[in-house]
Amino acid sequence: MSLQPADKKALTILAAVGAVMVIVIAVATALLVRAMPETDPKISVAAGTEYQQVSPSYWCTLQMDACRPAYLSLEQLAALPVTVFPVPIDESLVLSVPSEIATKPWTLTALYATSRGIQPVTWIKTTGDAYTEILPSTQHRVLLGIEVKPFSAVVEDAPDGLESGQGTIPFRGHYAVDTRPKGFSVTNETVLGEIRGTA
Repeated sequence: MSLQPADKKALTILAAVGAVMVIVIAVATALLVRAMPETDPKISVAAGTEYQQVSPSYWCTLQMDACRPAYLSLEQLAALPVTVFPVPIDESLVLSVPSEIATKPWTLTALYATSRGIQPVTWIKTTGDAYTEILPSTQHRVLLGIEVKPFSAVVEDAPDGLESGQGTIPFRGHYAVDTRPKGFSVTNETVLGEIRGTA
């Protein structure tokens, strides 16, 4: 079967319209994906058979030029709700952070109830593709909660440069988890000086 010139012209027009439609759909899809809000990275916590993913209280770009919600003061941060994930005594909390956090410097602070009082322990982490920390909770050292805070790439209040020892690096995000065992009450609420975690 041979096509008449009119048929060839109609097929050419249909092919051109089809190509234009493909381009329009591709562009519309790209714009739609770009317009969708980014999802904030979540940390994972597990203990025994329980598992939960935790969203940040806030999350900012590395340059702190866009935050969800807006950048918060310490007072506002303290007023935000905390994720509750009880860890029974004599079990361990397994914390995993995603690559969005682990590939840049970040801190982990754990609060423990001891006979002497509440002991904060802080680790300053450098970089790695993924990170998992195991935090035991025992009769003599009960895990009350954790905070994960990734650093930004911004230096504030350092007119002579970071090498001068001046300035601070704000945190770009904040995660808080209350791990207090169900029914547990702190007997000594004295807050002890922060110590540095090892390994």
